[in-house]
Amino acid sequence: MKAVIYTKQGTNPEAVLKIQDIAKPVPEDHQVLVKVKACSLNVNDYTRFTTTKSNGKMSFFAKMIDKVQQAPGKPIGGEIAGVVESIGKQVKNVKIGDEVFGVTLGSFPNGGLAEFAICSDDLVYQKPESLTFEASSALPISAITALGAVRKGKVEPGKKVLIYGSSGGVGQYAIQISKASGGIITGVCSTRNVEIAQKLGCSQTIDYKKANFTKCNDKFDVILGINGYNPLHVYRKLLKPNGIYVSVGGIKQGIMGGMFGGISSIGSSKKFTGASFAESVKQENALSTIKQLSDTGQVKPYIDKIYSVNDTVAAIQYIVKYHTHGKVVIKMDI
Repeated sequence: MKAVIYTKQGTNPEAVLKIQDIAKPVPEDHQVLVKVKACSLNVNDYTRFTTTKSNGKMSFFAKMIDKVQQAPGKPIGGEIAGVVESIGKQVKNVKIGDEVFGVTLGSFPNGGLAEFAICSDDLVYQKPESLTFEASSALPISAITALGAVRKGKVEPGKKVLIYGSSGGVGQYAIQISKASGGIITGVCSTRNVEIAQKLGCSQTIDYKKANFTKCNDKFDVILGINGYNPLHVYRKLLKPNGIYVSVGGIKQGIMGGMFGGISSIGSSKKFTGASFAESVKQENALSTIKQLSDTGQVKPYIDKIYSVNDTVAAIQYIVKYHTHGKVVIKMDI
């Protein structure tokens, strides 16, 4: 089969990404082989192509991803949608011929930018009937992470929720899922994303380029800090008594979240915790919940651009250069 291979470590996608022939994978007992129709790009796929401002070399976190993934020689891509080709003998939740969406294998998932990809049976499910393959592929990792954060923040009807980083991939789903849970949402984002945040469900927005969100007069029941690199004391003063701050997703934030996940701050009823993708997938019915929210119109992916798999390099370059509004999706048309 053909796949987009990360051939060697490097920051120039044109030099290191190649479409090559590799062996078609075979699913094990609890795995599903999917004929890929679309694959959306996430931070694991493009971070390695960003460079530090000081020396133009690969960042520490990009090198870390490569080391953990043992990435060179493998296809990139972690979020897919397609049709079930074959299943392991212990798989019960999907069957051959089902249209599905899901996450590929690995702590930092990869293997999705290929004609066929493997998913664990607990991370693949029938795709939303209301969405195309391209739109469905934009859901799994970001939406699951957002769902886990909203659940951990215990968002309920009437609760006031502040979402820092509300316009990113996870943030856009966090807005929608929080609203579906009955929350009253304030989004913090940049000028160009204010309109998007409002359309997705924010009752008010704070443009951090024009106003200091830390001077906000409101107090919040829940704060979701998505890739929000602010000191904890900033969030603490914006929380109501018994409020919850959740550090959400991202590479750096995931690590930081793990440092204080589930630990209440000393001498305070306010709780500071973390929600990473790895933790969120353990929560019950994650993908089925995302499907239900999508089919009822409460969660919709925001797609920035769709590229042919033959233009994967251009897609990566676009993300790195322009810091996209929404998800960039690769259509598997090889």
